Amino acid sequence: MKKGILVLSALLACIPTLLSAQDSKYLAGAVPEIDGKVVFQREFDLSGAQQDAIYERMLDWATARMEQNNNTSRIAYSDKAAGSIAATGQEYIVFSSSALSLDRTIVNYQLTITCQPGKCVVKAEKIRYVYQEKEKYNAEEWITDEVALNKSKTKIVRGLTKFRTKTIDFVENLFDSAQAALGIAKAAPVTVQAPVSQIGAPLAGTQVAQVSSTPLTGYKQIAPDKIPGNIIKMLSEDWMLITAGTKDKFNMMTASWGGLGVLYQKPVAICFINPTRYTYQLMEKDDTYTLTFYTEAYRGALQYCGTNSGRDTDKVKGSGLSPITTPDGSQAFSEAWLIIECRKLVSQSITPEAISNEAVRNEWAGKQLHKMYIGEIINVWVK
Repeated sequence: MKKGILVLSALLACIPTLLSAQDSKYLAGAVPEIDGKVVFQREFDLSGAQQDAIYERMLDWATARMEQNNNTSRIAYSDKAAGSIAATGQEYIVFSSSALSLDRTIVNYQLTITCQPGKCVVKAEKIRYVYQEKEKYNAEEWITDEVALNKSKTKIVRGLTKFRTKTIDFVENLFDSAQAALGIAKAAPVTVQAPVSQIGAPLAGTQVAQVSSTPLTGYKQIAPDKIPGNIIKMLSEDWMLITAGTKDKFNMMTASWGGLGVLYQKPVAICFINPTRYTYQLMEKDDTYTLTFYTEAYRGALQYCGTNSGRDTDKVKGSGLSPITTPDGSQAFSEAWLIIECRKLVSQSITPEAISNEAVRNEWAGKQLHKMYIGEIINVWVK
């Protein structure tokens, strides 16, 4: 069902360096404490923006974030005059996932947002875990520098690595999502001089990147360079759906091969489809398609889409997902927290000779190889 990430030999050569550099972000100081309590926070400079505009944007974002969890997550307190918002969240952190096993923990946390003129501070604290449905820990006893690092603070203690690193990644993704909500844009790069408060427009004084002004109900549009999250984790652990076709005839498939980047001075998304898949026929026929991403609550739907064929199955009914049509006519699903709409830019079938890695070449010897699609990102929407 899942597809591994196809990495070209040039990228393979860079991976050890990238991982080595990334490791340091999980070491000393990566888990901040205030008065002995773990408190992650990020401050956003929104010079020129009014407090009410920031508050409305953050309240909408926090409400959508809590609702998409489909559990007890909720807005616990909001005060527009004070610019204060508090929410309690419950989500999954996935440590590893395969067709045969799933290692994850429930994470409960408190989210507090303080909005002031030209400034916003987002905090994540009171973090608690429920692991394997019975083991309960809090962040202070499980991921702090004192507990999780060795004496020299150069390594993470064995057994605590996954909790510390994945929590840091989780909070970073949370803050990136908030940042994306504050960075919504409608026009070409510009510094807005007058304060605005409507959703879908840039906050005053915010430098933004170009995106289309086309709306999509229930979503906020962002520029491609504002896409939140770690794309490698989003693909390899969380998976995505590739959906090709039109409203009259479309199909979606689960995938975890791909990436984001730039080609011919255009923001692009890369995905791979095996010609044996039903989605391949539709992908070849039409120019636009979508890549959609989901929270852990929809893991079952993605598993279903990855193990059933649209040739002889009503995958929409079976998955329980709700189709929506973008203004450009592509198909997506309202349960997605992120929708990336693409227009085909380059399509190339992979040949055995193109695979430089001998082990990969041997693994795929005699098998049907995939076709690579590099699509120009024409729209991005987030909840």
